[in-house]
Amino acid sequence: MQNIPITKDEFTLLFSGSFWSKLDESLIPLKQKPQDKKKFLSDLYDEIEAKRYYPDLPRGYIVSDKHNRVSRIVPVFTYEDSCTYFFCIKQIESFIAVNRVEGTYGGWTLGNLLKQQEDQEVEYLPGADDSPMAINSYNPVKWSDNWKEFQKKAYQYANRGGYQYFLKFDIANFYDTINLKILENKVHFAVEKKQIFVVELLFHFLQNWNRQLERYAKKTVGIPQDEIGDCSRILANFYLQEYDSYMKAECDKRSAVYLRYADDQVIMSNNKSDLYDILFNASKELFKINLNINSSKVNEFSLNEFVSYWAFEIFQKLEDKDNKEDINKAVEMYFQWNDLGYEFKKDSVLKRIITVVSKNINILEPHLRYRLLADMHKPEFVVSLNYWGLNHLANMSDTPNDLFKILDEQIGQVRFNNFHYVVLKFYKKWRANYDFSTLESRIQELALVLN
Repeated sequence: MQNIPITKDEFTLLFSGSFWSKLDESLIPLKQKPQDKKKFLSDLYDEIEAKRYYPDLPRGYIVSDKHNRVSRIVPVFTYEDSCTYFFCIKQIESFIAVNRVEGTYGGWTLGNLLKQQEDQEVEYLPGADDSPMAINSYNPVKWSDNWKEFQKKAYQYANRGGYQYFLKFDIANFYDTINLKILENKVHFAVEKKQIFVVELLFHFLQNWNRQLERYAKKTVGIPQDEIGDCSRILANFYLQEYDSYMKAECDKRSAVYLRYADDQVIMSNNKSDLYDILFNASKELFKINLNINSSKVNEFSLNEFVSYWAFEIFQKLEDKDNKEDINKAVEMYFQWNDLGYEFKKDSVLKRIITVVSKNINILEPHLRYRLLADMHKPEFVVSLNYWGLNHLANMSDTPNDLFKILDEQIGQVRFNNFHYVVLKFYKKWRANYDFSTLESRIQELALVLN
């Protein structure tokens, strides 16, 4: 009979101190933590080896604004389930996080874990707002590095490739529509025979974690876009590998370029007919694996429109935090483009500026500084910020009271509990004497929607 392929000691060593620190960063506070982690892991190993392990209900759900007030629902797992999911992916990542197709990004391994630091420049990935990004990550630096490499490649091809036509599109409800049977067959085919136990455990978890909403019916479609997200990221990227190979070949035949980061895809060509032939073939290829292109997000660009939409020039000027001249030019460009009505990733630019100038707002010229702070304090922007963004904004203000007032006003209006969890964590740092009862009641009220 197939057994767990590593010893108990090896299992215990998989989970470093930074792993536990990452779990502790959850937006939903843990009510009980394992006091003796070695015993906790020993017991979990025994449960898995004896085949008694069964996924628990998620500790809660974080509901965020995916786009246009459409909800993205993210489960937050128990310690046991987080450890089990992590263990499974660690065991098979050397088989599935390989064979990357040129021009694709998102399939890197879990690697060494890093605890998120307040001074890391990875809180906002420029331009990546529409991708299925993790709320948290085991290694946020990797997210940032891969996005920047994707962005750099897109800019290089656009500038030097001489392409005239560009298509940007993504996959509709990507994580939610991955067919588990297709994925399981792909994983079984990729791994060594000794990992079959792990694969069975992995799909036992994937089919049963969502009982709170799906009752006792086994899940057949969708992988969890959980709070940390890296395990599902690796599976999702692996799911697209054959599609990537097909798309690369289709583009090569037509002297076109294919780039993909997560589910964001870009095709560049000198022939508009070729561009749409490739898109048509992409639809057919995705259909084979139960996926579809999001028709509302297929955007055609000219060269100038593509370059301005991604705001490549602005982001380049924000690379060096100490370059006062470039940073001021970047902020000037942001306002000029905004005033001229250019279509570009405004919120992404603004969030990147927050990260760059948060520790030295005085690097900006006074007229830019005051206008920038005014834009950053607009309620629709404030509610989109994560915990680190709110910290940066509070640090940039002479007094954070204006920020507190905006947040207080939005507590009763915003429907997405991600906002309330972020504010709760932020206020615990900044407003020690705050009466949390209203905020906590609102969180409870919104949580009932999922029951």
